[in-house]
Amino acid sequence: MNKTNFMAYMATQISGFREEQRMGTAHVYQSTFNRVNDFVGKVPFEFKEVTPLWLKAFQNYLLSRQLHWNTISTYMRMLRAVYYRAVDEGHAPYQPRLFKCVYTGTKVTVKRALDEEILRKFKKPITENRKLERARMLFILLFMLRGIPFVDIAFMRRCDLQGNTITYRRRKTGTWLTVHVEPEAMTLIQQLKNSDNNSPYLFPLIRHPGCNEYRQYQNALRNFNYLLGHLIKITGAPVRLSSYSARHSWATIANYRNYQQELISNAMGHSSVKVTETYFKRHTDEKINEMNRKIISHTFVSE
Repeated sequence: MNKTNFMAYMATQISGFREEQRMGTAHVYQSTFNRVNDFVGKVPFEFKEVTPLWLKAFQNYLLSRQLHWNTISTYMRMLRAVYYRAVDEGHAPYQPRLFKCVYTGTKVTVKRALDEEILRKFKKPITENRKLERARMLFILLFMLRGIPFVDIAFMRRCDLQGNTITYRRRKTGTWLTVHVEPEAMTLIQQLKNSDNNSPYLFPLIRHPGCNEYRQYQNALRNFNYLLGHLIKITGAPVRLSSYSARHSWATIANYRNYQQELISNAMGHSSVKVTETYFKRHTDEKINEMNRKIISHTFVSE
């Protein structure tokens, strides 16, 4: 392999992620690889050809394909990660501020966190439908385990739970986390845990261990989000609900209760506080709007 060839180097990175069973990461990198391949016409190119002008042209290409800014940012951040890894390994020349002129931020477009009163509705049974009830209990469990991502619950092993402590490695970042399981959460675990004693997994979300597990995880996530959509309709709440709503809700409530953002970031296993801050932007805007409304009412309406 020519290690100064951008696409060849990126392909080896993707293979490495798959060998490490980091299938979600491999999927995002593969999507980025495919977009770049389409842009360059499948023609090999060197790291030295990746310039600010090239990146700007690639961004414009993605915009012309009607991609959202968050999707474009994801591709750019994947390219940036590949580039810096290649620089560290001596395969690419270092170019200061290479990605300065392209978008690598995160734009919060949809409110994912639930208000506390909606969350309280989920604490008790909502329906007699068994599948919907298990989805409700699993959603609350995600919240009670500090907003644990669905992927980490799906791949959680029996041995990860020792007494009232869960120790696991985040699939996305590789960060090790230790979570104290509160009594309410332990009750849910006992109700939801895998009845197949031969399975290494704590929950029955990967039903056939060793057989295309990532595809099974994707199907389980899709089904879970489908059931959550039905649950939220039953409550009558005018919001969208997904597996990530538990994570955003936990972080947002912690922020509202004035816990330090660094502490929240550590609790969630984020790679940096900046990642945590993106969870709060939408809700900060809402608080600002509420404040402005009250100031206007106090000043003009109460005359």
